[in-house]
Amino acid sequence: MQILILLCFSRSMLVRTGLLFLALAGFAACGNINSSARAQDVGAYLTMEPPHADNTSPFAQPVLSLPQQSSRRFTPEMPARIMVIGDSLSQGFADAMIQRSTERGMPVVVQNRGRVSTGLARSDFHDWPADFATLAASEQPDIVVAHFGANDMQGVMRRENRASYDSDDWPKAYRTEIRRILSTAAQQRIVVVWLGPAPDGNTGLGRHMTVINPLFEAEARDAGAIFLPLGRLTGGTDGGFVRAITLDGREVTIRTSDGSHFNMMGYKLVADHILDALQARFPDLQPGGDELAVLQ
Repeated sequence: MQILILLCFSRSMLVRTGLLFLALAGFAACGNINSSARAQDVGAYLTMEPPHADNTSPFAQPVLSLPQQSSRRFTPEMPARIMVIGDSLSQGFADAMIQRSTERGMPVVVQNRGRVSTGLARSDFHDWPADFATLAASEQPDIVVAHFGANDMQGVMRRENRASYDSDDWPKAYRTEIRRILSTAAQQRIVVVWLGPAPDGNTGLGRHMTVINPLFEAEARDAGAIFLPLGRLTGGTDGGFVRAITLDGREVTIRTSDGSHFNMMGYKLVADHILDALQARFPDLQPGGDELAVLQ
């Protein structure tokens, strides 16, 4: 009777105290384990690490491995499906990508799936990881362009992943939300382009961008995503916020008066940067086709 109680009480204690042979002998006696399980299933069950309260178990954080190439060729008849996700800035980038890819004659279809006022911190407002999982399964993009951060200067609010802003736990919690997006892309074999947010003209948001950019970069590079930091492209010589930059020898305004968004010139600048990176990765996307990128 004592052995039976011990067997059913704690599988992790059994493993750690060297009583695995007792567990196997009395396996059928535990009511919460299927007695018809195969031997390899028994071993996996008994050696599995118990879940961690903070959701950091290796079983909750799968190893990411994003594809570096598409599994198919892109042609005017079978164009690349590019999905753009994220906040209101992502919507501007998507609209500009539609226009510029059309002008460049690229065989792509750009899907604008951005949503105003959303981000990764507040899953109670809009759950981007869940939404993206649904979009990825239903629309099956070849490439995803992601931009987040402008609305994330607040606590991470998910039932199993919470952290107040400016706390020591916030970077870890926020990286978990980034990884949820990347995990779905890895599972669906989607190439990811992750944009590092541009400098912001508002003091608080400007500081926030310097905090989250390294988080985006670390997660994106670890997973094998294409990481494009927009600060180098749209910021000043010191990497800080500027409203205008020099293009072809003349000063051009690229940001709006709110200090966060771009005007159409700025959105097109970023869109061309993204399309250049994609053409470098995928020769099939080089100009030459007559097909137009369309908004679905």
